Amino acid sequence: MPFGYYARLNKKQQAIYRQSDAVTEVRLPRPRDLDPLVAELGAALQSEVRARTQRATEELIRGLTDALEIPPVRVDVLAARPHARWGELHGLYTSDGRRPPKIQLWMRTAKQRRVVAFRTFLRTLLHEVGHHIDYTKLGLADSFHTEGFYKRESSLFHQLVPTPATERHASSVRSPEEYAALPLADRLARLERTRTELARLLRGRSEAVVAQRPASDAWAAGEVVCHLRDAEEHLARWMQMILSMDEPVLVQPSTADRWAEDRQYRRHHVGAAWDAFSRRRDETLALLRDVPPDAWRRAGRHRRRGKLRLDDLLNLMAWHDDNHLDQITRALDGRA
Repeated sequence: MPFGYYARLNKKQQAIYRQSDAVTEVRLPRPRDLDPLVAELGAALQSEVRARTQRATEELIRGLTDALEIPPVRVDVLAARPHARWGELHGLYTSDGRRPPKIQLWMRTAKQRRVVAFRTFLRTLLHEVGHHIDYTKLGLADSFHTEGFYKRESSLFHQLVPTPATERHASSVRSPEEYAALPLADRLARLERTRTELARLLRGRSEAVVAQRPASDAWAAGEVVCHLRDAEEHLARWMQMILSMDEPVLVQPSTADRWAEDRQYRRHHVGAAWDAFSRRRDETLALLRDVPPDAWRRAGRHRRRGKLRLDDLLNLMAWHDDNHLDQITRALDGRA
């Protein structure tokens, strides 16, 4: 399912969007050849020396463009991220046809001026390289943020930073803190992708498989979908309270397990639960897209978590989606 802004594109742009969305992976011929360059980038960031980070970034990007047999791209590593009411700028790719394309990356956070975490910096680097790939390898006339685009970025990341099989499921879930480092548009895109990813996981599965618990104390995939549906309603209500009241008390009415028992999740039809979740997610996204920049700092009070800003809730929702998509994947594979 295309992201919401697809409807605002003209027909030519929509065709480009669909082309981009159809490509979900970029394969490196010999990713292990780039291991020394990836390691040096991590060491350069740890040293906090911009000149060293500049050199390491240039070498890694050149290694990527050579491996993919695409034209090189200039790169500038700058200090603290620029910021304004819209948030912080992490990276920027520019290509106007008159000058050589260029990538700009910022290695320090805007307010506290801390060096960006290695994984965050590398993902930003690959995000901007992804735009270069769109133009020079895929031959697209424009570079849109599609689901396919984000999957291509992830495919490159996981080739450069392979994860041992025993850790793959845990590492695929970003923490709320990792989401906080991403631009607002990327976090909203995470929320928008969830319904499509849910549908893909459930497509073609029998009712028996969806209802099968991988262990006596673990939810079935269908129960997780019901939880996502109910959590969406609950978290959206918190957001509405934060936007309309001054530091409201955010009450959690029950535990997730009690919800599952009281609302009899095991008797619900997973398709109906997905439909309800999808409708509620549409409402949530419509609410969040209209939030004025200053309002993201508005907050409520939670008994256990303390002060929760609207921005914190967005990060929590993104992590919550990742966590339960991973849980559904494991349940469908028969793993608790």
